[in-house]
Amino acid sequence: MAGPPLWERRLRFVLGKGGAGKSTVSAALGLAEARAGKRVLVCEVAGQHRIARLFRVPEALEEQAVELAPGLSVVSIDPERATEEYLAGQLKVRPVVEMLTRSKAFHTFAAAAPGLPELVTVGKVWSLAIALDGDGVPVWDVVIVDCPATGHGVAMLETAANVEEMVGQGPIGDQAARIREVVSHPGATGIVVVARPEELAVSEAVEAVGILRADGLPVAATVLNGVREPRFSAGERDALAAAAAAGSTAVRAAAEAALRHLGHEEDDAAYRDRLAGAGVPVLTLPEVVLRRFDIEALEILSAHLAAGAGAPAPAP
Repeated sequence: MAGPPLWERRLRFVLGKGGAGKSTVSAALGLAEARAGKRVLVCEVAGQHRIARLFRVPEALEEQAVELAPGLSVVSIDPERATEEYLAGQLKVRPVVEMLTRSKAFHTFAAAAPGLPELVTVGKVWSLAIALDGDGVPVWDVVIVDCPATGHGVAMLETAANVEEMVGQGPIGDQAARIREVVSHPGATGIVVVARPEELAVSEAVEAVGILRADGLPVAATVLNGVREPRFSAGERDALAAAAAAGSTAVRAAAEAALRHLGHEEDDAAYRDRLAGAGVPVLTLPEVVLRRFDIEALEILSAHLAAGAGAPAPAP
């Protein structure tokens, strides 16, 4: 599916296997855009509260944006509250909405209704992405969604099309159609699939790219997160092996460590090639080793993402 570079798409969904670093990538993407002078909102869904911790700020309250850094904010989207907001827009009678949302039976139904929690979550993201201020200017230049883990994240992205097909015409079907148009529009939306350089994570990422593209959803990039720093070349392998076999104790230990690192480098390169075989651009992020992973680490990662993807330069 053709489309502009990732940095030109206003709505971005970031997903990946649990532990792949999708929250970190979401934060780094947002920070890179904020440093370029954009107004950026990162949305956390499915009860996640990781982004604020990365910035060492209080967790985002439900439905209330919290500033993380100049130009960068985070909001946590609660499906139940989003459902209440959706009903208020449809029923127009606040007392009826309040009566329904106070009902335990309603909450049980809402949680079990096929696709409803996902639809209202994506619908809330959609409303934030298209929100305008009093002058008709978008409130947010970029909206980034830190999705649930891969399987649930893919289901969330597919839900608008599924609901539209299931219910047909009517208020719910019409809204699902509008959401689907934005989520599947390659000029407006880009999906980023994150993986660590590990067999299962890369295999799952490649599979997710295939599923999303088959469903007509705009995958804009993959990210290989935690790539070891290149230190050696394949041409140095023989010399390292000889040192490991015949050197002093200290030399052998150093040579063996170098050979292990070279092996990791080669594995990382192979994983990158496998991601590239999925047919979308691959961005790489280095393994960052710091005593505490916080804004300093995010600055390093955001700079790598910006350089690798041709993002706008930081604002003066």
